[in-house]
Amino acid sequence: MSNPFTRYLSDFANVQGITQPKGICADWRHASNLFVADTFRLAPRHRFAFYVKFEMDDHALSAPAFSNKNANEVGMLVKSADMPKVTFDTVTKNQYNRKKVVYTGYNYDPVTIKLHDDADGITNAMWAQYYGYYIADRHTAANSDGNNTAPSPAYSATHYGPHLDIINNYRYGLDNNVTVPFFKSVTIYSMSRGRFLGYTLVNPRIKYWAHGTLDHAAGDHLESTMQLEYESVVYSGGTVTQDTPKGYATLHYDLIPSPLSIAGGGTSTIGGPGGLLAGMETIFGNVASGDIFTLGGLARTVGAGLNMARNSKNIDFGTAIPNAAMQILGNSVFVPSLTKTATTIARPRNFNNDGTNL
Repeated sequence: MSNPFTRYLSDFANVQGITQPKGICADWRHASNLFVADTFRLAPRHRFAFYVKFEMDDHALSAPAFSNKNANEVGMLVKSADMPKVTFDTVTKNQYNRKKVVYTGYNYDPVTIKLHDDADGITNAMWAQYYGYYIADRHTAANSDGNNTAPSPAYSATHYGPHLDIINNYRYGLDNNVTVPFFKSVTIYSMSRGRFLGYTLVNPRIKYWAHGTLDHAAGDHLESTMQLEYESVVYSGGTVTQDTPKGYATLHYDLIPSPLSIAGGGTSTIGGPGGLLAGMETIFGNVASGDIFTLGGLARTVGAGLNMARNSKNIDFGTAIPNAAMQILGNSVFVPSLTKTATTIARPRNFNNDGTNL
């Protein structure tokens, strides 16, 4: 590994520390400066950190047992989701013998979403309502006492109704008088570092739905697959909190603070996760936001202060402060870590077979 400081010590006799400061093999410093510096600001997002929100029209929901809670649960049961895709139609023109690419149109490519086929049948219930909302074939007819019958008369005879009062019993296909879309929107949220980017599909409609495949020899789980077409995409962004994005962390989430955070216990460090600096940031943040003036906020602030006081007893400030300073300065290519320098100087020399230094 190359080091701007130790290269001068180990290769001074060959003058390579001055003329070849990087040596023959570059180290990780470029990747560290790009992805780690500035609190991982440019680090790539993880594919597994996402959330999907289905906004359904209340008038379209026909099952009384299917509530807004179940609608939020459907988003939590998403197994994988494609991000929106846009394809431009182009044509290449000649502009005084110069090639010029011109847009002639654009299309939003369908998005595929896979969902777990859960034991309670929530995802299947959503599809059953969607199917029954747009397709009249699924409708059941009512007896004279008002109770639904199965199967519908639509499957038993292909004749006209005897009078107009029960003509609705013989509707087929898309003859359903639907004017309000079932989905108001479907939004896919990608999350990283406490922030989210939202991709809202405008007026989405299901183009394709597939139930899973049953197999006695299989040991994996059932899943359902939907493909959505949409009219446009609206982009958004913000800070992740409870119920922001809408519905996030409101159901089935573990809201107990992590032991690495100052609220969950913290660590006996100065600049590390859950350390003194993080604790001070939490306390001052609660004061600045006014959260300290609520009962829950006051309890969280007092708890953070008690954890800081307990953890500070186990900190050796004589070494912790220099280490914290060097950790901050270590992002610079000109200031090496003292630990790395000491290790490099103390490392025994290695020799080739002819006795020259490696």
